[in-house]
Formats: sequence, structure tokens, C-alpha cells
Amino acid sequence: MRLNLKAALRKDRLVYALALLASAVFLLVGNRIAVGERQVFGASGQGVILRARVLQIMTDEQSSYDISAQGGNGNTLRSITFRARLLEGESKRQTVTAVQEINDLYGQREHAVAPGDTVLLDLLPEDTTAPENASDPATGQPPAAGASAYLFLSFTRTTPLLLLAGCYAFLVLFFARKKGFDTLLSMGITILAIFAVLLPAVLTGRNIYVWTVVICAFVIFTNLLLVQGLNAKSLTAAAGCLGGLFCPALIAALMQKPMHLTGLMDEDAVMLTYLDPPINVRATISCMFLIGCVGALMDITMTIVSAVHEIHEKEPELPARELMKSGNSIGKDVIGTMANTLVLAFIGGSMSEILLLVNYSGRLTQVLNLELVSVEILQSLASCFSVVLTIPLTSFLCTLLMQRRTKKTVA
Repeated sequence: MRLNLKAALRKDRLVYALALLASAVFLLVGNRIAVGERQVFGASGQGVILRARVLQIMTDEQSSYDISAQGGNGNTLRSITFRARLLEGESKRQTVTAVQEINDLYGQREHAVAPGDTVLLDLLPEDTTAPENASDPATGQPPAAGASAYLFLSFTRTTPLLLLAGCYAFLVLFFARKKGFDTLLSMGITILAIFAVLLPAVLTGRNIYVWTVVICAFVIFTNLLLVQGLNAKSLTAAAGCLGGLFCPALIAALMQKPMHLTGLMDEDAVMLTYLDPPINVRATISCMFLIGCVGALMDITMTIVSAVHEIHEKEPELPARELMKSGNSIGKDVIGTMANTLVLAFIGGSMSEILLLVNYSGRLTQVLNLELVSVEILQSLASCFSVVLTIPLTSFLCTLLMQRRTKKTVA
């Protein structure tokens, strides 16, 4: 018995190590192929963004203006000049002068900088827009020829996010121990696959359909192998999940023509068509559908497989029809909550746009026929379809595998 346990433990460790090695190779090779000769992140011409810490507020001035034809002083522009110490770049630790402009044109005022804040500054080299007699507020001297201007871009929000992520990681490790570590590791690999492989592939003009399917398959197998190991449960869940992905892909392909989908749902999508190379925004609809479904499908397939496997372990003589019926019954209980989860997630992700459309549209039918809203509804329906169809597929595959194992054991 001990020898069997040791052999199984060695096998699990070997599979775990091979899964990590394969993931690292995939990410490195995939990134190299996806990027090609182009530099995606930090490419030249995208400006220089530097982190800095605010040291001192120097001036805080407010002026009035009006954009209406009648003139007047309906809006205010607040200009704050401050000193900040650069935290990165070639001029690290250097103290510079920067400007933050706060415009109340949009109603919601931005927070003003204060000493101690960590901010992002946009470096504009060779500032030629300043008047000839303008002087530096810090020294009172005119700026040197070719001086650089630092403009406030935004506050750094990564620090509180990292603290919150650290708390989440601690809780996961505390409650789930080894499984929690595997979960965090697989989640990190998934994020790397999206940002290091899929996004560069799309931006460099690769086939969006092919790369989306490849990334989805990679995410499915990597997550299940790292968290569950190489066993009948993980392989069955992976097969059921891959089978379920055909549904949203098919729906996205079939509905493009009757719904006259263009992919031009907002200004961001329009800007993608002007990139070099231009991005096929219609293809990004399928990418959005598949990426949005993967997590839900992995969740539901693993739930059904684990339940059917546990039932089979307790009742190995249970007929295949009854075993499959049990899997479907478990899936029926999940359908209601999972469908609501998907619909609410998609609606919540575009709440601002929906509020504006409802407010400025005269009728509900007008809102529902806008492409932005129609695509969100279509994505919700596609995800719900995939969940419903994945349940019997996964139950069938799991039952078939369990029955084969039983026959081999008896033989």
C-alpha cells in the first residue's frame, strides 16, 4: 500500500513539474511567435510615463471659461503646479516640476494631488508651447532651451490593488493550502497567457480565431493539470470544457450575418481599425465570447465530474443510465445560478454604457437594437447555451469513462 502511495505521489510530482515546464515553454515560444519583430509593450512613440512622488504644492490657480456660443464663465479650470521626485527612469531621484489640470467640464472633479501621493507623469520633451518669458515657478528663472514638460497623467492605483491581491492570496493559502497555491499559480499563468501571448498576437495581426482557441485550450489543460493533476477527472473535465466551447464559437459565427454585426460597438473598437496592422473587430466578438465562457465551463464541468466520480466510488454497481441521470440532476441545480452569474457579470461590465443609452434613448426597443447592447445580450445567451449543453456532454463522458474503468477492474 505504501509503495502504491509513493508511486502515485512521484507520478503527481512528475506531472506537476512537466505541466509547469510545458507552460513556461508555451508562454516563451508563444510570445516570441505572437510578437514577431514588433515591440508590443513599451514600444517607441508611445510616450514616456514615469512614476513620481509629490513633494510640494507650488501654485494652485483657478480660471473660468465657457464653451457655449453665448460666452460667459460657466466652467472652471484648476491648474496645480507641484514638485515631485522621479521614482524610475534615467532621471531617477531627480526633482522635477509638473502640472495637473482639473477641468469641471465633465461634472465629476478629479482629486487634486497632495504631498506624499504617488502619481504617473507624462513626459513631453522639448516643450515649445510655453511663452518666451515664462519662468519656472520653482526657481523664477526662464526654462532652458529644449526643456521637458511633465504633465500629471493619473494617480498610481497598483499599490492598493497589490495589497488587496496579497490579502486574497493569503486567504487562499490559509484555507486551501497546497490547492490554494496551485490555484494562484494557474491563475497567474492564465493572466500571462492573455497578456503575453493572446494580446500581442491580436495586435500584430495574427489570426484571432486560431489564437483564441489555442489560448483557451492551454488555459483549460494547464489549470486542470496543476489544480487536479493528471487523472480521469481532469481529462474528462477538459474534454467536456473543450466540447462546450464549440457552442459560443458557433453562435458567434452564425449570428453575425442575421444581426448585421460589425464589431464597431464603441469608439475604442473604431480606433482598433486604424492601427497598423488594422484589427478585425468582428473577429474580436468571437474572442470575447470564448474567453468569457472558459472560466464558467471549467467550473461547471469540474463540479459535475467530481460529483459523478464520487457517486461511482460509493456505488460502483450503479447502472450507467442512473449515473448519467445523477450528473444531469446536479447540472440542473447549477444552471440557474450559473446563468444568473453570467448575465449579471456581462451587464455589470457595461453598466455605464447601458445607463447612458437608456437615458438618451426614447424607447426600449431602440436600446436593445444598438450593437453594443445586442452583443452583450448575445454573449450572455451564448454562455448560457454553452453551460446547458456542456452538462449532458460532461455527464456522458464521465459516465462512459467510469463504466470502462469498472469493466477493466472486473476483468
